[in-house]
Amino acid sequence: MAKLAIPIVLLAICYVIFFAYVAGTYGELPGKVASHFDMAGHADGWMSRASCVDFTIGLGILMPAFIVGIMAGAGKIPVSFINLPHRDYWLAPERRKAALAVLFRYSLWFASLNVLFVTGLHALIVQANRPGGGTHLNGPSLGIVAGGFLAGTIVWVLLLVRKFSKIG
Repeated sequence: MAKLAIPIVLLAICYVIFFAYVAGTYGELPGKVASHFDMAGHADGWMSRASCVDFTIGLGILMPAFIVGIMAGAGKIPVSFINLPHRDYWLAPERRKAALAVLFRYSLWFASLNVLFVTGLHALIVQANRPGGGTHLNGPSLGIVAGGFLAGTIVWVLLLVRKFSKIG
């Protein structure tokens, strides 16, 4: 349980930041929000402010919940559906509980990354909808948000693979 404390606290902090930012920027969004952009960064889809915020909150809750839920339920699915290095070793009866606990702990870290990613996406939408912004998505900012998420995902995968690549 002690190993779960840090990722749980981090996830809670990410959610506090997420909800505070979305609530704090609600009034900055226009009634009709540019919410989808073409490859050049120009708005090509809109929704109401309430729908945009509802979608953002839904994505911020459901995407991480899906990740954590899948990992939490991994013990209930057939071993053949779980893809791990040295799967038979790690999911042997004597190590299965510990291995599933590691997967759950890693899912909490990845859920935190996902909450931060959705927060970043919301920040991009707020930025693109500022008066005088011309409803244009800022390419470098998108690169930072998407690149940060991709880099974090790569690090997460490498750490997970490294953890299960060792036997013994």
